[in-house]
Amino acid sequence: MGRKMSKQELVDELHRLQGTTAMRAELIGELILAVEESERRERELHALNKGARAVLEQKGFTEAARSIFDHCKELIGATGGYVALLSETGEENEVLFLEAGGMPCDVDPLLPMPIRGLREESYRDNKAVYHNDFMNSCWVEFMPRGHMALKNVMFAPLVLEEKTVGIIGLANKPSDFSDNDAEMATGFGKLAAIALQNSKYLDELKTLSGLLPICMHCKNIRDDKGYWNRIENYIQEHADVTFTHGVCKECLREHYPELGLHDE
Repeated sequence: MGRKMSKQELVDELHRLQGTTAMRAELIGELILAVEESERRERELHALNKGARAVLEQKGFTEAARSIFDHCKELIGATGGYVALLSETGEENEVLFLEAGGMPCDVDPLLPMPIRGLREESYRDNKAVYHNDFMNSCWVEFMPRGHMALKNVMFAPLVLEEKTVGIIGLANKPSDFSDNDAEMATGFGKLAAIALQNSKYLDELKTLSGLLPICMHCKNIRDDKGYWNRIENYIQEHADVTFTHGVCKECLREHYPELGLHDE
């Protein structure tokens, strides 16, 4: 039995057969497209799996976001970009990191990045958007002095609870961005949003970690300002928790013996 051909070898063989009378050229062309489509989908799934692994293994949001961005950029073929989060005021991007792709960029990193232009459309509509002739677009006027040239750009949102709270920016793909690129970037944006949500949960858990001074009699907790608080008040202030009260069997027996409910 012969060796199994790789997908690339199969494509090469189909190209060779196109020049012969062994098969109709049209059928050969359809087979080549099918194999190439299968190979593209396999690359996309592999890249998304890597991004998902970054979420599962994350030690912090910035680290996970960088890994997700790198896999997204490599798959789509962009050479530059960034990941940013929406500021507390909701008016600016707060950039976590920026990849210039080897192009000169002299923009002051301390300059604000307002939510406007094509980027604002992604924030507003909660979807990926792109433009393949950015330097001739109406949005080029928003670029600060010293910004690197942008052949094309794409923005994919990080959506939590139906609101865009951050964005993946991609730029300077040698060929044009496509609808399929937007679909893939949307998937990576969802992974980044999950990583952000996980990071928030971890921060909440860390708030309640460590040693808490607690009164050995009344069980009140002393906060970092030296004030004593009821334990339920302290936890409600430091975590997304709401208490509901009941009575355990031991307290029923001690405090309400006349009810005769302690044996139930």
